Amino acid sequence: MKYLIVNIIFFLLITQSVISRDNEAPVVTCLEVHEGGEVTIYWQSLDTTALEFQIYYSTDNVNWLQAGSVDSQNQSLQFYHSFAVANVQLYYYFIKAIYTTTEVDSDVFRTIYLEVDNSTAGIATLLWNSVHTPLPEGSSNYYRIYSSTYVEGIPDSWSLIADNIENTLYNYIIPDGLCYDSINFKIEIENSYGCSSVSNITGDWFSETNQPEKPVFDSVSIINNSNVILGWESSISLDAWGTVIYRYEGNIWVGIDTVFDNNNTYYLDTTTQPCDQNFQYAIATIDSCRIVSPGSFSTPLRPIFLYNIDYDICSETNSLSWEPYINASPSLEKYEIWSSKNNGPITLIDEVAPNVEYYNHTSVDNTTEYVYFVRAVFGNYTSSSCTKSIITGNYIKPALVYLANANVLPDNNIELTIDVDLQPNSCTWEILRSDAGGGSQTILTSLSRNIISTSPIIYLDETADGSVGFYTYSINVLDSCGVLSLQSNTMKTIFLEGEQLSDIANHLSWNSFEGFDEGVDKYYIFRMLGEVAPILPIDSTDAQTDEYTDDISLVEAGESIFSYWVQAYEESENIYGYREKSNSNIISLFRETDLYFPNAFRPDGTNRIFKPVATGFGGSNYLFQIFNRWGQLIFESTDPELGWDGNYKGNSSPQGTYIYRLVYQNVYNVTKQQQGTVMLID
Repeated sequence: MKYLIVNIIFFLLITQSVISRDNEAPVVTCLEVHEGGEVTIYWQSLDTTALEFQIYYSTDNVNWLQAGSVDSQNQSLQFYHSFAVANVQLYYYFIKAIYTTTEVDSDVFRTIYLEVDNSTAGIATLLWNSVHTPLPEGSSNYYRIYSSTYVEGIPDSWSLIADNIENTLYNYIIPDGLCYDSINFKIEIENSYGCSSVSNITGDWFSETNQPEKPVFDSVSIINNSNVILGWESSISLDAWGTVIYRYEGNIWVGIDTVFDNNNTYYLDTTTQPCDQNFQYAIATIDSCRIVSPGSFSTPLRPIFLYNIDYDICSETNSLSWEPYINASPSLEKYEIWSSKNNGPITLIDEVAPNVEYYNHTSVDNTTEYVYFVRAVFGNYTSSSCTKSIITGNYIKPALVYLANANVLPDNNIELTIDVDLQPNSCTWEILRSDAGGGSQTILTSLSRNIISTSPIIYLDETADGSVGFYTYSINVLDSCGVLSLQSNTMKTIFLEGEQLSDIANHLSWNSFEGFDEGVDKYYIFRMLGEVAPILPIDSTDAQTDEYTDDISLVEAGESIFSYWVQAYEESENIYGYREKSNSNIISLFRETDLYFPNAFRPDGTNRIFKPVATGFGGSNYLFQIFNRWGQLIFESTDPELGWDGNYKGNSSPQGTYIYRLVYQNVYNVTKQQQGTVMLID
């Protein structure tokens, strides 16, 4: 009986202990929102005495409805709320545990509701709420973010884009290659009880804003004289789609085309005439979102622009000049000059430094077509200009000029004989002359080809005076460009001098003549008495002799004026077909004897005039006077041909003795005087 009482007391104590202990609330661990908005609730319960778990939900955390229940025999402790639409709004949940004598509610938990904002270009801003504060028991402290890009016909594929996210705000930079794409996002947070809280799936349309890497613009060149070809290395950006081509026109950059293939690394501009006008070019990359990279505007490329060829017919030179190639990378090394002749093969003829923008092709042939182009070389790259051509002129150089003669004329002007080449249609002959007596030559005159139609040219130098000294002459030939092409021989005229050695001898001397191509054979001596020029010389000397003495003893006493000239005679006919004669100036010498006076004269008789008698008078300052016996001057004359007729003031003078006086300068400028008496007879 005692043992029974003890057992009853122990049972009552145990029962009392159980009845007095509080029943525990379930612990919600995860809320998983499914794609259609359904929600799966996960929880844990440590109290196995619960009879049932009732799940309640609300969309405003005020009004609650029962979503369903799970009996305690369900070991999964989860509930699938199939009628939830948590993909469009927030849902709140709690779980009511039903015990025999009581009911216990869990805390209120909420689904993760994710919102996505696309108002900032190139960025998806993600904002969400936590399931509970603090996070459910067993939860990780970090959120994971997943994204999925919609592709028609392909199931969603989720990619982890961020983890270890502690807060509930995240800015996602849209990666390259996403262009106006629909991107969905979801948030997850793991729980150690083997579940995860998952947000709704939401998204929007997004496009990246990252500029692609620009291509490497390596060269620009001209081909076929009609097109400009551009070459580059493609952009390294993975989403590069193609290359935009720009041309600088009217002080602005104009997009002229787009190459929609990033593997294509060249472009042919067929819309310009590159041989007539030069342009700068730039390029940029366009990606799949049609975002354009920075262009190469700060370092544009421009091909070589070869100007038209200039031909100098005089120097036989083709001159090339060009606009340089700009912004070469690597640096420009040189320019190559290429040329062909008369449709022959084009070959490299020369190279110039990179800072040189011209080239002179010398010694080119006449009437020949030349074609040129210029090539820039830089590293492994080259760039060529248009080809330009020119046909050189039919230029005939003057082949000869020969000064055949320089002849002193009787009036002391000098006549030149100039043999010229009339084949050139444009040239100028300059006549050069020294002063009398020699010295340096200066230009006397110029003769243009357009006024000369025959050869030889006979030119009269009216400014020369052969009586005062010799002259030297030469001829310069200037081509059509005014460049000295030929110089003739130099010719020296003969200057003759002389003196009267005595009444019977005249001495002549002269300078040697110079300039005949064959030299001087001899000098002929000509003497003229009176007005008639002789046909034949009186004598000659050899070419080395430049003086001569003329014996005039056998010349009639009445001849008082002796005129001389010397003539140089060329050795033989020269290679130009000439054998010339060159005359000196003419000099005159006077044979003058003493003057004789009659001792008487009769005005009415045979000797009617009284004056000096001479074989010749060549003097000057002649003064003849007659005085009567009282010393009175009754006659005076300065004319050697005028004498006294015996009259004084119109009246006959009386017979008687008169005094005469004569003063003069002879041909040698010596003053002479003679005086005496004469008898006037009636």
